[in-house]
Parts: sequence; structure tokens; C-alpha cells
Amino acid sequence: MLTVYHLLRACLWTIPVFTFLWSVPAFFITYGISQALNHTSNVFPYISKTGTEVPEKGLFSLAIFVCSIALALNAEIRFQYVRLMMTQMSLTPAEKSRWITLNKLSLAMGLVACFGLVFVASFQVDTLPVPHYMGAFATFGLSLVCCWIHAAITYKLYKEERKSGLRYTFIVQIIVSLAITISFLTFIISFASYRYQKSKGKGTKENELRDIFQSASGSEWVLAITTISFVLTFIPGFRTIEFDGFSVKFKPPATNSKTSFCLRFCDCCA
Repeated sequence: MLTVYHLLRACLWTIPVFTFLWSVPAFFITYGISQALNHTSNVFPYISKTGTEVPEKGLFSLAIFVCSIALALNAEIRFQYVRLMMTQMSLTPAEKSRWITLNKLSLAMGLVACFGLVFVASFQVDTLPVPHYMGAFATFGLSLVCCWIHAAITYKLYKEERKSGLRYTFIVQIIVSLAITISFLTFIISFASYRYQKSKGKGTKENELRDIFQSASGSEWVLAITTISFVLTFIPGFRTIEFDGFSVKFKPPATNSKTSFCLRFCDCCA
């Protein structure tokens, strides 16, 4: 366990990778199990509908809970990375205060969004729909705002540092944020329209309302996947920092990456 800690402390960039590789395949695995066991209808379901029956129910809850913890770690490390970057930038006190406040806001909103995922994992949509929907909409809504805040912060970092890596990160963050925004609006509109028409007796998802339901469920899948994918844009920044056991700090310059890795590994095993 100590060896894992020593290796990971200089490889914080693996946390976004783990978050994506854990979460997205888990969604498709629970969907595949629910389809194989005929626990879902022939209409493409919402993500949460793939984890309402045993045995996929337990796997779905576990996957979402681990995802919430991993996303919270990403939010905390991103906050620390931006904080470190701000310390080496020549900003006026008022300007630095604004960006520090924005960085704190993104952390707070990100942690609340992660807590919303705990509601999604804990309260099944078929048994306790109200807290489930509250958690889901809090997660998606706050995550959308956080993504745009992170894009704005990255742009500010680029303006001050003028590093090409920050420019490319900003461009990717804008593209992903636009995809999240479009899928979020599509989901909200389709979901509300489907619920309204169903309450008026205009059909079900198996017949007259099939298209609008598929629009809602499909956009939810896109929304979830693109939102989780956003953390991958943190990788370049996370590669420049490490955790020393007490705080996050910039990595010291290394002349040879292979030598540096070997020295760290040998130090871990000593």
C-alpha cells in the first residue's frame, strides 16, 4: 500500500484517467447486464434505469459511488493546481482575489455535484425518485457551470503564462463544455416534454412518445459521458504537480524522466 502511495503521489494525472476508465465502461456494463437479463425494455433507457434490478443494482451503486469519490479528488487537485499557478502569476491584489474566489467557487460547486452523485447511487429511481432526480439534476447542473468556470480559469492562465499546452487545454475545454451544454439543454427539454405528454395520456415510450423519450435518454448518456470526459483535460496540469503527503506542490525539474522514475521506485522499495 505504501508503494502504491509513493508511486501515485508523483502521478496525480492518473486520477482523471482512472475516473474515466472506471465510470464510462461501468455504465455500459450495467446496461449490458440489464439487457441480457431482460430487466429493461427494448427502448434505450436512462442510465439509472440500467441499475434498478439485482444483480446490476449493486454494481451500479458501487460504480457511481466510486465515481463520485474520484470526481471529488479531481476537483480538489484541480483547485490546488490553480492555486499554485496563481502564486507565480503577476496579478494585482484585486484581480488575484477575484480569481481565487472563482477557484474556490468551482471547488465548492464541484464537491456539491459529487455529493449529488451519492444521492443518485443511494436512492433508486424506481423506489425514491424525488431524491434521485434532485441528485441527478444537481450533479449535471453544477457540473455544467463548473466546466465553464474551469475553461475561464484556464484561459486566464494561458493569458498570463502564454504556454501552448494551456491554449490547447482551453480549446478542448471549450469544445467539451459546448457539448455538455447542448446535451444538457436537449435532455432537459426532451425530459420535460416527455413527462408532460405522458401525463396528458398522449402515449408511452414504447409507441407515440418513443422518439421524444429516445432523445431524452440518448442526450442523458451523452451528457454523462462528456461531463466525465472533461476531467481528462486536467491531465496536462496534473503532470506538473505532486503530493508530498501534506500538500500539493510543483514537481522539481528532472533531466531524465526514466532516471527520475527509477529513483522514485527504488526509494519506494527501500
